Amino acid sequence: MKVYDAHIHFLFKCSFSSLQGNFAYLRKIDVAGFDALIIPEYPAVLKTVRQMVPEEYHNEVDLDILCRQRDSIQIVKQVKDLTIIPFLDARYIETDIEQKFKMYHDQGFKGLKLLYVPEEDMVSKFAGMENAFGRSLLKSEKITSLMVDCASHYGMPVLIHIDLSRYAEFTEELLKNHPLINFNIAHFGFSRRKIAPLLDRYPNCYTDMAALVTYISQNPSSYLDFVKCYQDRILFGSDSLIGVPETVLKTSRFVIDWLDDMGLAEKILYKNYLTFHKQQIPEKIKW
Repeated sequence: MKVYDAHIHFLFKCSFSSLQGNFAYLRKIDVAGFDALIIPEYPAVLKTVRQMVPEEYHNEVDLDILCRQRDSIQIVKQVKDLTIIPFLDARYIETDIEQKFKMYHDQGFKGLKLLYVPEEDMVSKFAGMENAFGRSLLKSEKITSLMVDCASHYGMPVLIHIDLSRYAEFTEELLKNHPLINFNIAHFGFSRRKIAPLLDRYPNCYTDMAALVTYISQNPSSYLDFVKCYQDRILFGSDSLIGVPETVLKTSRFVIDWLDDMGLAEKILYKNYLTFHKQQIPEKIKW
């Protein structure tokens, strides 16, 4: 069964030539395409960089790694036989937002990735924007809103990491103000209870299951009720690093084993992704 992954971070320690092997691996495990989350600019201070990265990934992110992937938009354009949609990971952008969005859109970025952690997050272990940039909650709201305005202007879908247990009201404002672009609220918004009414009210609201396999495995029946209810709005996401593509295989095989007997795996693994990106779904896909 073919797979489209809505959540792959384009971070890698290997050389460009070795990265070709990772693309070949993805093809081999039936990945047809993915959203590539690329960080084109970042602070010069490593401490600040890591304040906007979960603690468990600190060893995967340093200035050399970020420098290596900085121009990944050019790599993506050269890849054959994989449909890769480059997303602008804008977690470190604070100034000249409108000018930068035009520049990055002109370079070929097709989507926007937002990490909205305005305050310290003790669960996911982010220091957050307040500590990293000295920003108030209100300023972070204004900057994020402006970024979404720009994404909407260019017709770019938005993938946003946001904890709905803390920021559901702000999320709803974004959905309401931008009905013409689709939003992927990653990780089930960290709250199925909070994301359910947003999925009910806003047809441009989607979510992904990135980084949730461990939690689903602990309580599959509870998660299955949620998936059945919102089966047309859930995207497959592995939360993998492009440098560690094995995570994609592990996550996709879990979904197939869990959902295929109920006829839900096709929707989660590729049909919803194509709908999210406003692409036509073939009546019968021939692989």
